[in-house]
Amino acid sequence: MKFAVRGGHNFSVPGARGIIDETTENRKVKDSVIKYLRALGHEVLDVTSKDTHNTVSSDLAYGIDKANKANVDMFISIHFNKAYTTYDGEIGTEVLVHDTSKANTEANSVLKKIVSLGFKNRGVKQRSELSELKRTNMKAMIIEVCFAEATKDVELYKKVGYDEIGKKIAEGLAGKNVSSIQNAPSSPIKPKNNWIVDLQKELNINYGAKLVVDGIAGPKTLAECIILKKGSTEKIVKILQKRLISLGFSCGLLGSDGSFGAGTKNAVINFQKSKGLNKDGIVGKDTWRKLLNL
Repeated sequence: MKFAVRGGHNFSVPGARGIIDETTENRKVKDSVIKYLRALGHEVLDVTSKDTHNTVSSDLAYGIDKANKANVDMFISIHFNKAYTTYDGEIGTEVLVHDTSKANTEANSVLKKIVSLGFKNRGVKQRSELSELKRTNMKAMIIEVCFAEATKDVELYKKVGYDEIGKKIAEGLAGKNVSSIQNAPSSPIKPKNNWIVDLQKELNINYGAKLVVDGIAGPKTLAECIILKKGSTEKIVKILQKRLISLGFSCGLLGSDGSFGAGTKNAVINFQKSKGLNKDGIVGKDTWRKLLNL
């Protein structure tokens, strides 16, 4: 079979945020689904949008249109759910399909596989108004792995690991189990982040850094990050602003204009507050470390 697999949202139009971040985590699960489907002999197209698709409509259109043009047999979108600000307990896993969908068998199989890991079963649900289900020309489903704010869901998600969840999804889709994959990585691989690629390129070009542009944050990238504060106008400011906006911190009416003004300073202060940092509005090493998730 030929599959199109998409990680929902992107870092410019992010998804749910709770104890974990949906956009970050669904990329991990998505990559594992693709890996295991290919290992099972299937053709897989990654239709996840880049951060340059900075509106909800363009983000959705990218994946849907790419899948339709490729004439795939099945479209899979990986998401994480959220219903409350906080939730102490478990809520569970669900799979969404169109009310006229022919993917019910596969959806139930995927759900059964994920639930076998210990997640609460919320069922296969009909959501015909969702673009990913009504605008795709093939079998389609949206997999809501668990709830990002539910303590027990996240605890189980971290315990099981995204790779095992991706494997179970692939097994449910393919209708067969993965016995083993030769040379499969024994430890998690950090997903590539486009904003980190932009940051690494900028540090190399204008600040003499000699970083490997791999989109993976690490100590070397952190060490090259420069101090930014109100009045800074370097191109790196725009990268900072886009990152803050993607995390839900508004930089004011001008958005990511490349100028570190009052709006950006307020965004930095609010970000620092959320991370328990010194609230000085200056982007130094400690603030960069949190921005890079180190």
